[in-house]
Amino acid sequence: MNKYNTFLTVFIISVIALIVFLVFYMQGIFGLVRTIDDLAGDEPGPFLVLNTIFSPQVIISGIVLGLASLTYRIIGIVYVAKNQTVKDGEKALWIVGFILMGFITGIVFLVMAKGRKFVD
Repeated sequence: MNKYNTFLTVFIISVIALIVFLVFYMQGIFGLVRTIDDLAGDEPGPFLVLNTIFSPQVIISGIVLGLASLTYRIIGIVYVAKNQTVKDGEKALWIVGFILMGFITGIVFLVMAKGRKFVD
């Protein structure tokens, strides 16, 4: 698999993990609201709140999201840093972009990488 396909695969995994994380997290929030409503005036305990919001699905999808996001940012930084055709100032901008705004920079990188010869 070439460099571009590796970056694209990890980026897509990150986007899917983000969607799954948001779905499970919203499900946890709505479950908490439903549980509080069922208690009819009694305050829920802290463990009930934490167990409802931070279910295993939320934790696992959050871990996958974090690892995939970190991986495609590192891959992008390495590809740009090793490229000899990119000027030093532009390399610095790409690296700062991947560090601060990884998702947006990842999309721009996917669009521009083939034309700019960043990857094979």
